[in-house]
Amino acid sequence: MLMLKPHFKANAQGHLVIGKIDAVELAERFGTPLYVMDEQRVREKYCRFHKAFADLWPNVLICYALKANSNQAVVKILQSEGTGADVSSENELKIALRAGIPGNQMIFNGNYKTPHELELAITNEVLINIDSFQELEVVGKVASRLGKRARVGFRVNPDVKASTHPYIATGLRESKFGFDVASRQAFEGYKLAARMKNVEVVGIHAHIGSQILDAAPFEEEAEKLMALVTTVKEKLGISISFVDLGGGIGIPYKPDDSELQPEQVAKRVVRTIKRVVEKKGLVKPTLVLEPGRYLVADAGVLLARVGYIKKRQGMPTWVAVDAGMNALIRPALYGAYHHIELANKIRKKNEMLVNVAGPLCESGDFLGKKRKLPKVEQGDLAVIFDVGAYGLAMSSQHTAQLGPAMVLVNGSKVEIVRRRESFEDLTRLDQIPRWLR
Repeated sequence: MLMLKPHFKANAQGHLVIGKIDAVELAERFGTPLYVMDEQRVREKYCRFHKAFADLWPNVLICYALKANSNQAVVKILQSEGTGADVSSENELKIALRAGIPGNQMIFNGNYKTPHELELAITNEVLINIDSFQELEVVGKVASRLGKRARVGFRVNPDVKASTHPYIATGLRESKFGFDVASRQAFEGYKLAARMKNVEVVGIHAHIGSQILDAAPFEEEAEKLMALVTTVKEKLGISISFVDLGGGIGIPYKPDDSELQPEQVAKRVVRTIKRVVEKKGLVKPTLVLEPGRYLVADAGVLLARVGYIKKRQGMPTWVAVDAGMNALIRPALYGAYHHIELANKIRKKNEMLVNVAGPLCESGDFLGKKRKLPKVEQGDLAVIFDVGAYGLAMSSQHTAQLGPAMVLVNGSKVEIVRRRESFEDLTRLDQIPRWLR
């Protein structure tokens, strides 16, 4: 089934058009495998997401989750739209700072933040979401040494079940993330932090998972977070000024996937927060959201050249392309679906049953199985859709493959935003010990 989202077109030659540029021309000019990002699609998705919440609540901070795609050009696009940043490592924090995002518009998440990372965050006034009692203790020590007060929230685990892959479900009690709410562990965290001289408690945070296509879990999350906000205010006198619901809104990867509209989530979440704030007489908090996938996933495609075709009697034909799990690991890791077409035959009827494989020496190296494509020939150009999030960001050099290039398209303009790796890039960190020389 042909599935072209509205920001893609086909030209008179039957080729896929990205922005205003023929995908076949991009592959010929820049080589394959090639990631392509559409700048205007990123801007469009950000504006829609922000408006969905800002239309309903006065104080909204959208913090782009850099783990989805930390390319500096992508981050700069979002910074120019006014985004904050959700970072989970020192280097993501540095990328966000380099892009011009102020530290006080950043949230630092993760279950293992080193003292050095915490020092960088505290120095730049980043809000740190505490993930454990030991981390809270380290934050206090680092802040004391710097002579500063660390702005903190607590990542809490609200035990909200969301329908998604187990590897990206993060809101259940058994998850490695956050303070447990049900056992009062989260409350004890706030109680301890309230007595610390170098800690300023300002926030609450949860993240229930990724690729969620149902609004109900977000409403349940908001309900449970606001119950804890109320308890913390009534029993400890702490006014929470940042309520951070994390990210998780998914996109339709499959042709028959329903789309979760951000407006649907905003309506249910804001309704819940407003009700509790008014009923309990709370200060209106800043509502923080951390979208990643929603903003950038469908702005990206991966172009891969067909090399060899291998027929199997009574089974799908194997089609080997020059991008595999090294370039896009999600199908192998999660069994994730990414729609595949032939960019040079985008109008042709899909009638050939194929498995699309990469070039690596791994049986798990595939991009899609049991797919329908037009008659595939050597030299055809496969296009794998919806790879702008967790595509290049999770790539590897398995079997010494070189990292693919990435280009940014803005209408009829295009530039390289990540150059293709070379053999020198691949080996420059290696060293041979003296006894082997």
